[in-house]
Amino acid sequence: MSTGQRLLATDGEVTHGARVDEIDEPRPLTSADLAWVVELASARRADIESFAPRFWKPAQDASRTHAAFLGSLIAEPDVLSIRTDHGFLFGRPRSGALVVDDMATEDDAFWSLDGEELLRSAGQGGRLRLVCPVPETLKASAATAVGLSVAESWWHRDLPHVLSSPPDSEELGVRVDGAVGRLVPAPPVYAPGGPVLLVASLTDPNALSVIEDEAARRGAPVSVVSQKPDDDRLAELLTSAGYKRTTDYYEGRTSWCRYPGHEQARHRCPC
Repeated sequence: MSTGQRLLATDGEVTHGARVDEIDEPRPLTSADLAWVVELASARRADIESFAPRFWKPAQDASRTHAAFLGSLIAEPDVLSIRTDHGFLFGRPRSGALVVDDMATEDDAFWSLDGEELLRSAGQGGRLRLVCPVPETLKASAATAVGLSVAESWWHRDLPHVLSSPPDSEELGVRVDGAVGRLVPAPPVYAPGGPVLLVASLTDPNALSVIEDEAARRGAPVSVVSQKPDDDRLAELLTSAGYKRTTDYYEGRTSWCRYPGHEQARHRCPC
């Protein structure tokens, strides 16, 4: 049976002649997998670029840069780098959680299969923090299916009136009355045209445009604001100010069982 035909069982039924227990067990990535990993990662970037064309504009040498970075992760013993036949995942320990930023599947149909299996495997060691671009809706569904929930969202806005020759300053902090932020470099695979303003604190709604102008004066082409899921007031402010929710961060501990309805003993549960 082709592994591409595997689908999850529901309510004791098995679709397409496949069983849940035939999903590939994740295994370590090796250097021989690197070309395949980079190909999937490049396709993923291309798929989401139109959602935020400036913020996610690919760097000219994005694939080469990403290949060097991901190759170093495969060789790093503290990094979890795993794959199935149809997907991969990298997890880096940070602040008490395993941060999963680089993750992809060969096709959207595999998010509910290999994607969930990779997340469950990564979550065996503790809490996960999964970076999920908003347009990757099936990735988000996989995160929810394994028990993760949104802990933070990043909203972005392209800034107008960016100076082509910003002041020569190494000062990264940006502070105005009612708002505090910092200028951070974009990841090397992206080229938005300058550093990104990351707003860390906003106590006065009127300060948002002020800190944006200061950041643009210093060469920032994009502003990013972090929002907690229960902060509806900030979400309304950002929407009215022309911001777009761009990235969700899912956190939590994954549920291990992949058998739907196992609590009703409809399936033999291996966990």
